[in-house]
Amino acid sequence: MTVTLSSPAPSPGVRIRRAEGIADPQSTLTPRSAAAGPPRAVLALLEAPRALAECASFTALAPLLAAGREGHGRPVLVLPGLLANDHSTRPLRRLLNSTGYAAYGWRLGTNIGPTRRIIRGMDAVLDEITDRHGQPASVLGWSLGGMFGYDLARRHRGAVERLITLGSPLYIADARQSRVSRFYNKYAPAHMADYSIDRWRATGAAPVPMTSIFSKTDGVVHWHTCLHPPGPLSENIEVYSSHCGLGAHPAAAYAILDRLAAPTNPWPKFVAPARFAIHFPAQPDRSQNSPAMQIA
Repeated sequence: MTVTLSSPAPSPGVRIRRAEGIADPQSTLTPRSAAAGPPRAVLALLEAPRALAECASFTALAPLLAAGREGHGRPVLVLPGLLANDHSTRPLRRLLNSTGYAAYGWRLGTNIGPTRRIIRGMDAVLDEITDRHGQPASVLGWSLGGMFGYDLARRHRGAVERLITLGSPLYIADARQSRVSRFYNKYAPAHMADYSIDRWRATGAAPVPMTSIFSKTDGVVHWHTCLHPPGPLSENIEVYSSHCGLGAHPAAAYAILDRLAAPTNPWPKFVAPARFAIHFPAQPDRSQNSPAMQIA
């Protein structure tokens, strides 16, 4: 996947809150190697049936997931994945709204990558939401949407409170680590020429609490590309899920609601309650599972 992400010039009327004083460029987030290959073919073939089953479970369990939650009207911007739109995130936004959050879609149609319209549109939507609520927004991004969310948090310091990503290959080092890179590249001629993930990754981590929810049985992107490096403001939560079902998966939804409710100062990392621990496999230590090591 060839993605290029720098800070675009704002369109008229859009106020950009740009990050300043971000970590030393030497504090790179780029993986040390591209040892990880694509997900196994069988996982890709199982994506559709697994996602349908996960969505059915989510629908049945949504009332239980929402019980006892209170979002106090806090805003959440939800960004869809590649070739998806707000329809794909509707179940998740409906759950967030039912628990008292003010969940917003991105209102930009189908996600075809970093076109000028999409990048400026996300800037404008974030600005509108924060002005309306008078407080920073949480950003929740699925796959490519999570990569865009990372860039929003990086450039809009003070406008993004926290970032939660679902199967987002933020640390992808080789297009072969994703099974959808050819679809991304199909729209590359329309993408902003100066939008480089390698460039903004090299500026260091986004200065907000970041949670990556991922699955080792993801059939679209290699799970290792979704892992944040260890740090006081980053964590990785593993669930048993397909890639296409992560946005409507009961365990992922539980983790999302938990992370949205957590205070940010100090920010406690996720600990699955004992009664649900079976749904959350052991969380890997990125420093012990580097892409430079052999991956099963």
